[in-house]
Amino acid sequence: MNKNSFAISFALVGVGVAMWLAVDLDWNYTIAAIVGGCAGGFVGFLVAGFRSAKGTILQQNFQALGTLTGLSLEEIESKCGKSTSFSTCVIEDRDNAPGFFYTWAESNYSITLLFDEDKKCIGVSNETGINQ
Repeated sequence: MNKNSFAISFALVGVGVAMWLAVDLDWNYTIAAIVGGCAGGFVGFLVAGFRSAKGTILQQNFQALGTLTGLSLEEIESKCGKSTSFSTCVIEDRDNAPGFFYTWAESNYSITLLFDEDKKCIGVSNETGINQ
């Protein structure tokens, strides 16, 4: 969900709550609905901003590492945190040596790195999100 979707969703909830709280249909109802909708929209933008901030920070942490090739899994995790998932694989261009895919992911950014059997980074397998 993007920021606009969050804002619209929360605005609709805000209007709905204001309507539910309104006792009668006079000008107080209109003001309550407008204030509730605006407050809901503002909360929606805040929620979306907080969600996307995690992905931005994760991407910046990876960019701060510079060249990832040759770094150990431990070095990467010390800067970027624990990976969110991993799987084993076979590295075909290294005579089918065992390898690992490690993925770090937040709401709007994901990066998967390929590691050799010694847990040294071979390179980026996949990266999606903010500034590709």
